[in-house]
Amino acid sequence: MSLSREHDAAWRGFLRSSALLLRVLDTDLRAAHGMSHRTYDALVQLSEAPDQRLHMKALADALVHSTSGLTRLVDGLERDGYARREVDPANRRATLVVLTPEGLAALENAWPTHVRGVERHFAAHVSRDQARVLAEVFAKINTDLDGS
Repeated sequence: MSLSREHDAAWRGFLRSSALLLRVLDTDLRAAHGMSHRTYDALVQLSEAPDQRLHMKALADALVHSTSGLTRLVDGLERDGYARREVDPANRRATLVVLTPEGLAALENAWPTHVRGVERHFAAHVSRDQARVLAEVFAKINTDLDGS
């Protein structure tokens, strides 16, 4: 079994461009805010969660980046004052990660840098029509993979 030339080119292009884009966004965030893209991603997930808190497993599932090293990531969020751990009162064995006001402020400060990078390195190369098609394609892929 093999991929068509078009599918192979699209797949390879997706892999390379996503890796390069994440690398550039990470470099920009580190230079401007001393924050990795992975930290930024965790702050986004926490900011969008109900009551700005997630169980460790839910945070791991929500992260765009690899979930390996999640404990180190949360340790860093705590060290920087961006989040704190709390015992879940409904399940004393579960740990919640809670966004702090400092974490929200850091996210709000870093957001324009992130958006500028996405605009410059992604949106500037993709028309709105192409973006709609990509969004549909990735939604289908995500639905398929999230369901498995």
